[in-house]
Amino acid sequence: MIIEGNFDYHDATQTEVTLKIPRSMADMWMLLLKKVIDKHAVQIHVKLSMPRKPRSTGPGSASNHFNGHCAQIANWTGDSFDDVKMHIKREAIAEGYPFRTDSFGNVIPQSEAEASTVEESILIETSHRVASFLSVILKEE
Repeated sequence: MIIEGNFDYHDATQTEVTLKIPRSMADMWMLLLKKVIDKHAVQIHVKLSMPRKPRSTGPGSASNHFNGHCAQIANWTGDSFDDVKMHIKREAIAEGYPFRTDSFGNVIPQSEAEASTVEESILIETSHRVASFLSVILKEE
């Protein structure tokens, strides 16, 4: 279970910060807390960063741009859309696209649904590079 959002911080010091969970997320927080207690865990995982600008979706969006490139490359190579998209995401890791490592040591690129506008632009630039390598002429639609 993941509770994600932008939180106000209170009483921050050099080594401590208190987060106030918004009322809209209270039920999710209580479910997570119950799970932590039931598993006798003594910690929760927290990831802190600057608020991110979510990627755009729909016609004319960066997401549409990237997925259009994946479709064009897939049509050219005969590979599946999903295989092309995953390859580009794996290539994008070298440019700073986020990833995680699973229990088996496999590198898993972040889901595009979680991508910021900056991360989406990394995917687009990587798709341009992959297309160039394959001699695919992309149509910028």
